[in-house]
Amino acid sequence: MNRHKFWRGITPLDIDSSQQVPEKIVKLCSLGKDFIVLGSDHGLYHCDIEGDALKFRKISGISAIDISYHNDILYIIDVYGRLYKTNSTFKNKEEIVVKEDAKCCPHGFKSSSSKVKFRNVVTNDFGQLFISSDGQLWGSGCMPQISLDTGCIKKVPFFDGRTVYSASVGQNFAAVIARKNVKQSDNCDTDSDNEDEEVFASNCSQCQTIIGLASPASVPSLSETCPLGVQISKSSEDSSSTTAPQTDVHVDAHSFTEDSSPSSEESKITKTNTGHKSSSNNLDADRKSDDVKTLASEDDKIDKQDDTPQANTEKVNNIFINTDAARQFLSRQLSWVSAGEDYLVEYTEKPTRIIKENVSNLTNFVYEGVKTVGDKVATLSRHVSGSSDNNEAVEMHMRLHNEGLNSLMNSCTSNSNMDELQFSTSTISSEKEFETAKKNENLKNMSKLGKNNLATELWTWGDISYGQLGIGDTVKRVKPMVVMSLSGFGLQKVSCGKWHCAALTLDGRLFIWGYNHFHQVSFDSRQDKSGPKQFTENSDSDRVRDMVATNHHTLAYTHNENVFYLGKHTDGYTESIINLNNKLEEMETEKVKEEITDISELQSFTSKPQNMCYHWRILSSGHITYCSIEKSMKLPEFQDLSIAQRYLEEMLSIYHLLVKPFVKKSKGIALHPNIYDLVCDTFGEILNITALNVLSMWQYAEKHINDCDISLIRNLEEYIYLYKKYYVAVNNLIVIGGFAQINTIVDVPTNIYNLFSDQLPSNKQKNNKKTSEAIVALAFVQPLTRLSSYKCIAQSLLRYRTKRKNNDAKTNISERLNKVISSLDSLIEEQEKNRKEAEITKLFWETVGKSLDQYRTPERRLIRESKSRQLNLVNPGRFSSHWFVLFNDLFIHISGSNPQVHPLQTMWVEPVSNTESLQNVIQLTTPEEVLSVTTSTEQEKTEWLHALNHSIRTALNKESFKPPAIRTASYNFSNKATFYKEAKYQGRWLDGKIHGHGKIEWPDGKLYVGQFQLNALCGHGKMEIPNVGTYEGQWKDNLQNGYGVLKYLNGDIYEGYFKDGQPHGHGIKKLGDFKSSSATLYTGEWVNGVKQGYGVLDDILKGEKYLGNWSDNKKHGCGLIVTLDGIYYEGLFMQDVLTGHGVMVFEDGTHYEGEFRSAGVFSGKGVLTLSSGDTIEGSLNGAWTEGVKISNAIMHLSVANSFLPENSKPNSFGKLSVAPHQKWNAIFRQCFHSLGVPETILTPTGNHFANGTSPQTIDNVKIWQNVAVAISCARKMKHNKMAKKINSNAAIYIKVSECYVEKVVDCLEVIPKFGQTTLTLEDYRELKIYMQIACESNHHPLGQLVLSLTNAFNTTYGGVRVHPLLLSHAVKELKSITSRLYQVVRLLFPALPLEGIDLVLPYQMDDPEVEEDNETEGTPSLYSQNPIDGEVVSAESLLQPTLLPRVHPALFVLYALHNKKEDDLYWRRLLKWNRQPDITLMAFLGIDQKFWIGYTNCNSPMKDQLFQEAVETLQQLKTTFSPIEKLLVIKRTFQKMTTAVQQELGSGYLWSMDELFPVFHFVVVRAQILQLGSEIHFVEDFLEPGMQHGELGLMFTTLKACYFQILQEKMTIN
Repeated sequence: MNRHKFWRGITPLDIDSSQQVPEKIVKLCSLGKDFIVLGSDHGLYHCDIEGDALKFRKISGISAIDISYHNDILYIIDVYGRLYKTNSTFKNKEEIVVKEDAKCCPHGFKSSSSKVKFRNVVTNDFGQLFISSDGQLWGSGCMPQISLDTGCIKKVPFFDGRTVYSASVGQNFAAVIARKNVKQSDNCDTDSDNEDEEVFASNCSQCQTIIGLASPASVPSLSETCPLGVQISKSSEDSSSTTAPQTDVHVDAHSFTEDSSPSSEESKITKTNTGHKSSSNNLDADRKSDDVKTLASEDDKIDKQDDTPQANTEKVNNIFINTDAARQFLSRQLSWVSAGEDYLVEYTEKPTRIIKENVSNLTNFVYEGVKTVGDKVATLSRHVSGSSDNNEAVEMHMRLHNEGLNSLMNSCTSNSNMDELQFSTSTISSEKEFETAKKNENLKNMSKLGKNNLATELWTWGDISYGQLGIGDTVKRVKPMVVMSLSGFGLQKVSCGKWHCAALTLDGRLFIWGYNHFHQVSFDSRQDKSGPKQFTENSDSDRVRDMVATNHHTLAYTHNENVFYLGKHTDGYTESIINLNNKLEEMETEKVKEEITDISELQSFTSKPQNMCYHWRILSSGHITYCSIEKSMKLPEFQDLSIAQRYLEEMLSIYHLLVKPFVKKSKGIALHPNIYDLVCDTFGEILNITALNVLSMWQYAEKHINDCDISLIRNLEEYIYLYKKYYVAVNNLIVIGGFAQINTIVDVPTNIYNLFSDQLPSNKQKNNKKTSEAIVALAFVQPLTRLSSYKCIAQSLLRYRTKRKNNDAKTNISERLNKVISSLDSLIEEQEKNRKEAEITKLFWETVGKSLDQYRTPERRLIRESKSRQLNLVNPGRFSSHWFVLFNDLFIHISGSNPQVHPLQTMWVEPVSNTESLQNVIQLTTPEEVLSVTTSTEQEKTEWLHALNHSIRTALNKESFKPPAIRTASYNFSNKATFYKEAKYQGRWLDGKIHGHGKIEWPDGKLYVGQFQLNALCGHGKMEIPNVGTYEGQWKDNLQNGYGVLKYLNGDIYEGYFKDGQPHGHGIKKLGDFKSSSATLYTGEWVNGVKQGYGVLDDILKGEKYLGNWSDNKKHGCGLIVTLDGIYYEGLFMQDVLTGHGVMVFEDGTHYEGEFRSAGVFSGKGVLTLSSGDTIEGSLNGAWTEGVKISNAIMHLSVANSFLPENSKPNSFGKLSVAPHQKWNAIFRQCFHSLGVPETILTPTGNHFANGTSPQTIDNVKIWQNVAVAISCARKMKHNKMAKKINSNAAIYIKVSECYVEKVVDCLEVIPKFGQTTLTLEDYRELKIYMQIACESNHHPLGQLVLSLTNAFNTTYGGVRVHPLLLSHAVKELKSITSRLYQVVRLLFPALPLEGIDLVLPYQMDDPEVEEDNETEGTPSLYSQNPIDGEVVSAESLLQPTLLPRVHPALFVLYALHNKKEDDLYWRRLLKWNRQPDITLMAFLGIDQKFWIGYTNCNSPMKDQLFQEAVETLQQLKTTFSPIEKLLVIKRTFQKMTTAVQQELGSGYLWSMDELFPVFHFVVVRAQILQLGSEIHFVEDFLEPGMQHGELGLMFTTLKACYFQILQEKMTIN
C-alpha cells in the first residue's frame, strides 16, 4: 500500500480523502501557485493549494503518458506517441507532426518520410528535448552545441548510433544518459557509431520483391497477432496455470517518461535464460489500464475506439510466443498489416522501419546481441478483447513489446550465435559437456546483458559557469561532453535543477554537482562543484532509491523511506539535511504493522504494482514535492538490495581502480600471461552478473518480479560455475605469486587501501611492499569473500517467505532457496579449502629453492612431502638420500639431486601385507619401474595410502573409492625403455602395463594405433613405419602375425598372412603400376618373407603369366607360362629359367615337346609338330623367334590330314605342371589352423589329412568352439573399423544394411545340432542353408576360405592373358578345390558321407518341394514315377552351388575360347535358320503337322504359338551357374512342351522320340542360346556321375544331339 504525500517547500500538504485522486502519480508540473499532475490512468489533474490543503480536479479530453510545462506551454505525449502542445488553460490542443527525413533505397528510389512517435518530453529555458519511441533524441530551441537553433523539432545528429534513455534540461544546460548501439559482427560485438540502416522504398519493385508484402486477405486482425505476426493462442485461466507459463516481467510505463532507465527493460531478457517456470496467476492476473504506454505500431483503428479508460476485469488470455516464428520473423510476411489503413500503409512503405520500430524500438533498451538458450516458452498473460477500449489495445501491444519481444527479439537478432551453439553441440560427446557448453552460453549472454547495464554514458552540454556539466572544470565547451568519472557505473537516471545536476547509479549511489549556493549539492561548503560529488548523508545500508533535482533543491528517496531535502525552500535553505518523511506517523503497534505488511504483500503479488516505472517514486516541480511512500518502515527486500548494491560498489571500485589499469599495463608479462588474462576476464564477468543480480533484486524489491526470478536464484548453476572458474584461476595466480607481480605493475589506489585496511594487521605500514601485495590479494579475492553476502540474501528471502506464509503456487521456491543456500555453503567451503592449498603450495615453492622450479606450474598443488610426513625407500643405499613429493598430478622421487617424475595417471598403489622383515610397505607400480616405500607407523602408511589414492583418483577424474586398475592415460617413456624408447603412449592400461586399445608414437616417426596386451603390440592394429609404409592387421609379441595389409610408400601392396613380421602363408603382392617400369601381381604362398610354394605371377608389362612352384622368390619346380602372344610353356623351372624337358604350344596348334634352355629357346632332343600335321623329330637348338638349328632330325609328313586334329596337344601336356591337389595349400592350412586342427595330423603341405579322410582323433566340439570365436573376433574387429570410418551421413545407410548382416552372423554363432551324428533329408536341407550363409559371411572360417580360394582361382584364370589351353588345368583345379573343401566341411558335419560314396536321401511322399518340382500346372510329369527319386548327397551337390557362381565368369571365358570355332559355326547357322518363318522351319526340321497349331498364320501373335513358353524357359539356361541348375532348366523346358501338347492333343498323350526330337530341335533353334557348345562342355565336365543317367541325363543327351545336328546339318533350308 502506497500513500501520496505532498510538500510545499518542506511543509506537508493535506489531501482530502473524499477527492478523486489518481492511484499513482507519474508526473508533476508546477504552474506557479498551483500545479498539474499526470496519473497512471493517463488522466491529467489540476491541483489547487488552499492553505495547506490540496484540491484535485480532473481535466477532461486529455489522455497522456508524459507532460512538460514551461513558459505557459504544456507539451503532451498521448498514448499513441503523438505530440501536442497547449497552454495552461488546456484549450486549443494542437498536434505537432514531426517526420523522419526521406531516404534512398539501395536501388535509387526514395522512400516516403515517416511520422515520429515520442515517449518522453522535457522542457526548460534552455530548450526542449524529446525522446522518440526508438530511443532517438530530438530537440528544439537554441542549443548550438548539438546544432539546434530553431523552434522546429529536429533530430539531434550528435546522438546517431546511440540510444538515449533519460534526458533532463536545466536553465542553461542539458544532460542525457545514452548507450552506444551494439552491432552484431560474427561472434563479436562491435560498437558502431553510425551504421547505415537498410532502406526500403514502396515505389521500388525490387524492395517489394524482397519483403513480399502480404495480401490483405491473408492478414489476421490486430487482436489475433503480435507485431511479429505470431498468432496469439487464447486459452483459459485454468489452462494457463496447468501449462505453468513463464512469469511475465512488468515494464513500467514511466520508464518512458523523463526519468527513463536503460535497465528496467534490459533485465527482462533474463526471464528466458533458465528453466524455472512460474505461474502467471500470481503476477498481474488483472492489470489496470494505467500501465499503458505508447508503441511504435498502433493502427488508426485504435483512434476510432472509445477514449474512456476502463479497468479490465475479464478473463486472462495467454499469448504463446513461438520461437521458430521468432527466428524467422525477418522473412515472415508483415502479417499484421491491415489493408486500407492510411497510417499503416504509410509505414508499410518502409518495412525495415516497421520492423525496427515495432520490434527494436523498445527492445533497443535491451542489449540486441543477447539471446536466450533456455528452453522455456515466453508466456504473456494479458487481456485481449475486441470490445476493450483503446488503452487496452495499446496495453496489449506494450506487453508484447516489453515482455515477450525483448527475449524474442534477442533470440532473433543473435541467430548466428544460436547456430554456432547448435553446431558446436553436434560434436559434444557427453551430457556433461553439453551442460558445460550451455552454461558457458548462458553466462556469455548474462555477462553481455550486465555489461550493457553498466556501460552507460552521461553527456552534458551548455553553460559551465557553475560547473554544472560535471566534467571537473569551468572551461567553456562547444560540443557535448561525456562525464568520464560516471562512465561504466550503470546510470539509472539524470535530473537537472536550474544550475545543478544529479545522477543515480545502479549501486544506489547519488552524485550531485553544479551550483551549490543553497547547499543543494553538499553541506561541506557553499562553493560550486564542477565534478560529481557523492551524496553521503544516508547510511551505507540506506541507499538511494530515487532522486530528483529541481530549481535550487535536490531530493533523495532512500530504501528506508527517508525523503532527504537539500537546498532552497519557501523559508530559506537547508543548513543540514532535512528528512521530510515524519516517522512519528509510522509509529503503530507491531501487530497492526504486520497486518498491513501481509495485506500489501498479497495485493502486490496478485495485482502487479501499477506504478509506471519500477523505481521512480519522487517528483518535484517549483516548490511542490511529491513522494509515493509505503506504509511499512523497513522492508527486508530493500535491506537485501542494499547488501547487493554494496557488493556491486566494491566490485566497481576494484575493477575501475585496479583491474582495468592492470589490464592496460599487463602486456609485458612474460610468465603465464594467460593466467592473468583469465583472472581479469572472469572478474569482469562476475562484475557484469553482479550488476544483473542487483537489477533483478531492485525489480523484486519494487515487487515487479517474484523471488524465483532474481538472477541469483534463477541462474544459480551459472553463478556457481562462474565462481568456481574464478577461484580456480585466482588460486593458480596465488601459486605463481601473481599478486606480487600485479603489485609491481600497478600502484594500489587509496580508495582500495581504505576498502581493505580494516582486514590488515594493525602493525602494517601503508606503503610497505608486503602490505600493498596483501591489499591486491584481498581485492582479487573479494568476489569470493563476498559470496557470504549472497548467502545472507538467500537466507533473508527464505525467512521473509516463511514469515509471510504466502500460499501461492510457488511451493517449490522454498526448496529452491534452500538449494541456493546449501550450494553457496559448499562453494564457500570448497573455495576456502582450495585457496588454502594454493597458499601452502606457494609457500613450498618459495622455500624449496630452484631445484624443482621446472615443475612449478599454475595448476599444480602440493599434497604431501616426505620431509614433513615420513616416507622412505625400502632398502635404500647407505649414503643415498631420498625425498618424495606428492603433487596433485605428479609423484616426484628425488634421489640425491636427480628427480624422477611419475605421473599419477599411470601409477598404481598397493599396500603390502606386513611380514617380519617388511613393515608398513606400500608398493608403487609405474610403467617403467616398481617402487617399494615404507613409513614408520601404520597410521602414516594409511595417511600416505589415502593421499596417494585420492590424488590418483582426482587426476583420473574418477569417483570410485579406489583408483581403477584398468584406466585410460597417456605416458611418455624414457630412454631406458627398450621397445618403447622415448615413445609417447595414449590409451588403456592394466596394473602398470599397456593393455587394451591405444596409440603410441616413437621419436623416429613410427606410429601405432591398435590393440595391446601386457605391454606388447597384440591384436588388430595399424602402424605407420617411416620410409617403409603402413601396415594394418594382426599383431603378436610386437610383430606382425596373422592377416594384414602392408602398403609400401612406393605404391606396392602386400595383402595376406604374416608370421614374426614377415609375409608367411598365403598372400597377394602387387608391385608397381602401369606407369612404372615393372608391374606384377603375385598370388600364392610365402615363407619367411619370400615366395615359396605354389603361386601365380601376372607380369603385366611383359605380358605373361606364370602358374607354378617358387623357391626363394624365384620360379623353381613345375610350372607353366602363358604369354600375350598366345604361346603356352610347361615344364621344369630352375632359378627362374625353364630348363630340361618341357612343352611349348602356339596359338595355331603348332607345338613342341623336348629339351629347353629357357622359355622359347630349344636345346636338345625334341619333337616339333607343325599346324599342318607334319612333325620334325631330332636335335633342335636356338630361339624360336631367331631361327632354329635342326640336326639329326626326321620329318614326318601328314598325308592323310592336311590339318592337325582339333585341340591337338603334346603327350606331356598337363603332366609337367603342378598337380591340382598341391595348389593353394597355404589357404587350406590357414583354415585348418583357425579351426584348431593340430598340425600333426596334416600332410606336410597341410592341405589334407595324412591318415585317411576322416580321422577320429579330431575333437568336433573344439572345432565348433573355434568357429564361434573366429566369428565373434571378426565381427568385433569389423564393427570397430566401421565405427571409426562411418561419418554421420553414411551412418543411417550402414545401420540398415548392417542389420541384415548382424542377423546372419547371429544365426552362425549358434552351433547347429544337425549333421553331427545322423543325416536325414531335413538335416541335409538345413545343412545346405547353413553352408550357403556361412560361405557368404566373411566372419565364418568357411566364408574366408571360399573367398580366398575363389579370389585365387579368378586371379589365376581371369584377366586379359587367358589361354584356352588353361581350361583343363582350371577344371582339374576346381574339382580338387571342391574335394578338399568337402573335407573341411566334414570336420564340421561328420555325418556327411565320405567323398566318393554317394548317399541318396529319399524324398517323402508328402514333400512339398518334390510335388512342386514334379508337377507343372497340374499336369503329371513324364518322369514322375521314378522309384529311386531322392536327394543325392555328394561333394559336388553340396559345394558346386557355392563355388561355381563365384568363378563362373573366368571359367566360362576359358570354355568360350576353347569352343570358339564350333560356337561360331553354330551361331551363323542359327541366325540363318531364325530368319525363316515358323512353318518353313518346322517343315525343314521334320516336325509332325499336328504340332503346327498356332503357327499356321505367318503373323500369328506370340501368345498363340504353341511352344513359346518352352522357348522362353530354355533361354533361362544362361542365367544359371551350376550343372544341376542347367539340367533343371532343360527339364522344365520339356515339361512346358509336354503341357502345351497335352492341352491340344489330350492329357493322355505321350511323346515318342521321333516326335519329341524335332520339336525340341525347333525350341533350341528359336531359343537362340549363345555359346551353347561351351554350356554343354561345361555341364559335361562338372556333371556328377550319378546324374549322367536317368531322366536328366536323357534330356541333356537330347540337347547335345540338337547342338551337333545344327553343327553337322548338310542340307540347307532352301
